[in-house]
Amino acid sequence: MPPSTKLPFHPAVFVFFIAGLIALGHVATNIYSPSMPAMADYFGTDSAAILTTISVYMLAFAFAQLVYGPLSDRYGRRPLLILGLSIFVVASIVATFSTSIEMLITMRFIQGLGACAGPIIGRAVVRDVYGREDAVKVMAYVGIAIGTAPAMAPLMGGFLETWYGWQASFALVVVFSVIILVVSAMRLPETNKFIGTSTESGFSQLLTSFGRLLKSRAFHGYVWTGSAVFGGMFAFMAGVPFIVIDMLDYSPTEFGLLSAIPIFGFVSGSVVASRLSGIIGLDRMVPVGVVIVSISAVGLAVFNLGSDPSILALYIPITVMAFGVAILFPSSMAGAISVYPEIAGAGAALFGFVQMATSFGTIQLMSLIDDGTQSAMVIISSSITLSSIIIYLILVGLRPAFSRAPATPAADSIPPGGN
Repeated sequence: MPPSTKLPFHPAVFVFFIAGLIALGHVATNIYSPSMPAMADYFGTDSAAILTTISVYMLAFAFAQLVYGPLSDRYGRRPLLILGLSIFVVASIVATFSTSIEMLITMRFIQGLGACAGPIIGRAVVRDVYGREDAVKVMAYVGIAIGTAPAMAPLMGGFLETWYGWQASFALVVVFSVIILVVSAMRLPETNKFIGTSTESGFSQLLTSFGRLLKSRAFHGYVWTGSAVFGGMFAFMAGVPFIVIDMLDYSPTEFGLLSAIPIFGFVSGSVVASRLSGIIGLDRMVPVGVVIVSISAVGLAVFNLGSDPSILALYIPITVMAFGVAILFPSSMAGAISVYPEIAGAGAALFGFVQMATSFGTIQLMSLIDDGTQSAMVIISSSITLSSIIIYLILVGLRPAFSRAPATPAADSIPPGGN
């Protein structure tokens, strides 16, 4: 699968670079999850306030990408990526030295404004460089690294919390983001081949692009199915530190080690996805992933509601879920941004907005019904994940593939079909 754009990277290096861009936003949250109970003590606050540092980040992340994606379609991927990463670096530095929970929440919001540039533009770059089906294969390989980095982040965060405190995790994020920024500025060429092809103003083009996407049944199918699963996963990741550390009495380091367990599910699923995409195609991978994550959601609820939580009851279902997510996500993501390739940035932005807005809503809802037990996390995580199969059946039904938008001259890899 040779790239259509000449890159100053070896293909393997390109995969890791894109993985770094996409994973950066998730690592910035996952790495301090072992520190959440300690941060509540440090700032003299409760778990709801600490969860707010996640929800405001997602809120900013969700809305900012509505701007980054379409603007990258009009002005290019590279300048928007460098701007976003610069905002993220500055906010991360200030967050490291926060002296109050209000200051940290504010910096996390600003972090989110910058962080979304990485995944939104990273996905669009992959679609710029590779065709529709090859983009799925590349994103599956990227998924292995993406899954490993955020999953390993709590492991590192656990050790850093034990040795140096919560600030060390934020400092490591600063180092990581500076490296990504420097590589982007020095090595990444412009990959958007459609710059200057539109005569509309930036705001008008933004509305036009979103309007086209929102009329597409295919786009809704990919986006809402993937976002429901993402929201369920994030609810688990946000709630489980308080269950494992506070309720089950594990240390932050031990929690970090436990967080590495789902890595095996995600990496295994990514390997399967990279092989499966060439055999059954992008569209048929989506229902395969949906079925797997739905089974895991049922298991999470059955084994954790009405009884005391246990490590096995928590981590076996989430590992199965991670396996299914690795199959589902590259397909739903590549499908969404391939409906109209000439506005891939807008597609990635709208996909990411719904994804992060869904996660914001699940975490807010979880904090509202939290009763100090595992129930809130389990109910929200399992129900929102299980809704993915309902969404799939409503938007797609039992057809073998999503119906897609009509092909345009630029969308030569998309067969004609209805919206």
